[in-house]
Amino acid sequence: MARQSLEVDDDNEDTTSVTAELKSAIKQDFMKQLLNGQDKNLKIEDEALNMVVEVAKCLVKDTCLRASNQALLEGCNEVNAEHVKKCFPKLKLDFP
Repeated sequence: MARQSLEVDDDNEDTTSVTAELKSAIKQDFMKQLLNGQDKNLKIEDEALNMVVEVAKCLVKDTCLRASNQALLEGCNEVNAEHVKKCFPKLKLDFP
């Protein structure tokens, strides 16, 4: 599996463009398949599905911000998997 990294831009990339990319990345169909994986007979209302998608977006955004802050604290200009892993303990406390 190839490792991906996220470059940290000194000019702080526009959060609107990041949010727009994230909206297209987290699809309702994917979340519905994920939730239906638990039980094929489970029906999910659109409003409930929208809420789950929004929570997932918040979690992804928060993780990205924490990982980029961790990279900056370590003097790195690139976010790697280790930076993300270091965020997990606090994420687990904030998103139990």
